[in-house]
Amino acid sequence: MATHRRAKIGLIASLGVAALLLATATGAGAAASFNPLTRTGFISRGDVMAAAGARALVADPIVAYNFSQAFTETCTFADRSSVQAGGTHFLFLLFQAETRYAPGSRTITGYTISPSDIIDGDTNQADEDRDLCWQARGMPDDGSPITQTYTFGPKVKTLTFSGPGIAFALPFHS
Repeated sequence: MATHRRAKIGLIASLGVAALLLATATGAGAAASFNPLTRTGFISRGDVMAAAGARALVADPIVAYNFSQAFTETCTFADRSSVQAGGTHFLFLLFQAETRYAPGSRTITGYTISPSDIIDGDTNQADEDRDLCWQARGMPDDGSPITQTYTFGPKVKTLTFSGPGIAFALPFHS
């Protein structure tokens, strides 16, 4: 009876350790990487399969990065008058990701993203914020100095993977 109980406890402990190792391994590979400053990243086979299954492993997918953050800007002019304006800072990049294959096979192992893969994109510039100040004041920009202070809303960042008949958001870290 004691031997049977020890075997059962040993089996339960082994299954617990195996589950912990599997959860750790899954968690470690469960997020693609993307650095918006260098415009580089990597999406593994596991990242894609975890998000959308094996059917999502396609050659040369389109990957879109989108960052946006709403803001309220207080514009103080040289005469000490001030106005508030609102807008959104954003960065949008569209990549034709490079497919990586296992040596000697057509098995997809992942996807790299680099600046040379950018096929479209856009961002807004800080000088557009200055334009918001003058628009809120209802006057044309006369070139005089403006002090601009900001209150920012939450940041929204998405990495979207798409291919023929599929599109899905990927969890990622930068």
